[in-house]
Amino acid sequence: MNPEPPVQEETAPKSWGMRLLKGAIIVLSFYFTWYFFTHTDFDWRRLAGQVSEAHGPFLVLGVALLLARYAVWDWRFRLAVRRSLGRSSGVVLGFFVLLGSAALNLITPTVRVIGGMMRARYFARANNRPFGLLYGVVLYDQLAHHTVMILCTWITLIATSFVLGRTAFATAALVALVACAAALAIWSRRRGPYEKNPIVRFLAKRAEKSEGKMQSVYAHGHEAVGVLVRLLGFGRLHAYAAVLGTAYFFVNAAAQWVMFLAMGVPADPFVVIAVVALGTAAGTLTGTPGGIGTTEVAMMASYKLFGVDEILAAAGILLYRGLHYAAVLALGLPALAFLEWRGGGEKEEEALP
Repeated sequence: MNPEPPVQEETAPKSWGMRLLKGAIIVLSFYFTWYFFTHTDFDWRRLAGQVSEAHGPFLVLGVALLLARYAVWDWRFRLAVRRSLGRSSGVVLGFFVLLGSAALNLITPTVRVIGGMMRARYFARANNRPFGLLYGVVLYDQLAHHTVMILCTWITLIATSFVLGRTAFATAALVALVACAAALAIWSRRRGPYEKNPIVRFLAKRAEKSEGKMQSVYAHGHEAVGVLVRLLGFGRLHAYAAVLGTAYFFVNAAAQWVMFLAMGVPADPFVVIAVVALGTAAGTLTGTPGGIGTTEVAMMASYKLFGVDEILAAAGILLYRGLHYAAVLALGLPALAFLEWRGGGEKEEEALP
């Protein structure tokens, strides 16, 4: 009998390396922001005037774009659900589940761990299907989202470096991107049937030998990974995910650009795209709830790097991030409460492992 594959735990050097990276991003972001405010004649009255004089129709359009991001995200998820279940999960449900998860992300840092499980629970309840099956779809959706966002940010970083004259760094980043793409392409050709995936086999064996609650945990995990691996085998689904993920990336940047238009400022679209991408990446890497704090300071530092007027930059960020928080909390928290209330009478074991 072949021995079971050991569980691979995160090594201490890797764990501390990630912590140091997050800490460095936080320190640098706050340092550049401190330097920005202390070495410039910042006019707070002008900032308040810029924000208060913003035109309402453009602000409404900006909020619509902020919410449209979640509609695009849900579209990609529904395509994956259709591939797994044979039918869509519903436009309204998916949109408000995403808003609920985003709202929870703003009030607790632990949502990065449980957010995916919560999404799977709500979809499992609504579709009367096993938790593990929907969690596998959620895993695929999260993987697709982060992959496309990383790729778009990477390409933006390369273009920004060339524009700023950092040719050596831009070239190195471009070479690294091509190398990673080639390695991924080679690895993908070596995939076999999902049943032979080592993670699937490990979870299946654990589910057979465990009892009680742990058996349910491993059984759900086995089913989820099996669904994930099967979805990874559909090339057309990857193409749809790439297109919709790219649309999300640009809709997100368009919301910030519209905030500048609301103040009567014709901002450079390339600068806005670069700053939003870098700010979002900083917020994601640091792990703060919803990227709060680190996203804003990283965007301030980036606008300063591009030579954008500090008052206009601060006003644009304040509108963009402030309305993001307001929209997510105003719609997400009631959606979260309703989803919990609607599922309160159902058996919990049907939804969560």
